[in-house]
Amino acid sequence: MSTQTFTSTTTLGSQPQAILQLRGAHPTPNTNAFPELDRQGYTVVKNVLSSEKSIEYVKRAFDWLEGFNKGFKRDDRSTWKPENLPAFSRGGLFNRHGAQHEQWAWDVRSEQAIIDVFSKIWDTQELLVSFDAVNVSLPFDKDANFQKESWPHTDQSPLRRYKHCIQGIMNLVEVGPKDGSLLVLEGSFELYNEFFETHDQDAPAEGWSWRDSFVPTEEQMQWFYDRGCKWKKIEAGPGDLILWDSRTIHYGGNAEGDSIRVATYVCYKPAKDIEPDALERRKKCWDELIGTSHDPLLFRETGSIALGPLTEDERLRPLRRPILSDRAKLLAGIESY
Repeated sequence: MSTQTFTSTTTLGSQPQAILQLRGAHPTPNTNAFPELDRQGYTVVKNVLSSEKSIEYVKRAFDWLEGFNKGFKRDDRSTWKPENLPAFSRGGLFNRHGAQHEQWAWDVRSEQAIIDVFSKIWDTQELLVSFDAVNVSLPFDKDANFQKESWPHTDQSPLRRYKHCIQGIMNLVEVGPKDGSLLVLEGSFELYNEFFETHDQDAPAEGWSWRDSFVPTEEQMQWFYDRGCKWKKIEAGPGDLILWDSRTIHYGGNAEGDSIRVATYVCYKPAKDIEPDALERRKKCWDELIGTSHDPLLFRETGSIALGPLTEDERLRPLRRPILSDRAKLLAGIESY
């Protein structure tokens, strides 16, 4: 693993530099425009959305949360309690209640400036987008009842040992060193192949799963720590797009102090690469307003309908069906390029 240190941000139009040599002959994303993805596994693309747009999306996110009428008020800190919010996971990951298909979530993923970033990665504007979750993390009191522990994982199957997917977080507020944000294990993506090549004995009896998810044990994490990998919290401003290689071990940190986190998860891949049955499943997910995991092509169904509600009164879908622009219909896969 390289011992060089690289900056954690890049700008549109950066010139390609040294590229990590990757194994595998499968089609892979072209990250020449964002060379840090090949050097360190993550980067921050600055000012993809304007601060004005970011502020408006934050307002709409809080409108949505207040609309559940559970007692949460954005201007009353005393109401910032898990019991005053619809069900979420971890510090503020909302992948239930049809959150993936709220109008504001669709409007974010339809922003041409975000699409343009992924168009550079895949050398095409003909993309499909994930029906992914949103994140609103509030700094709860220390005795609040919610999942506080870290949850290191990768969003790539151990069977895919090559550059396969670039994930994204559209960051809508300022996140600093103590705020809720993405944490990445620096150096872990470079060790991805070596880890699985030397840990065949850790595979379950039926073999590694095709599902794009791997959750290391504490012992397996120690293997990465022993090779110099260290945790880094990604700092970003409103309108910045955080990108990372899916082989990078990561998790979402909880909000601390007085700062909130508002973000959406965005991931795009070429429409031409989807299998016909997966395209039909995408159309079904749109028809029924079901969410999906990160990869727009090899996805799992997520959300209240797919997983089943936690309570009898859980909202399964948005109150209003989102209205898609012509561009969004192409991104959804319900119309063809």
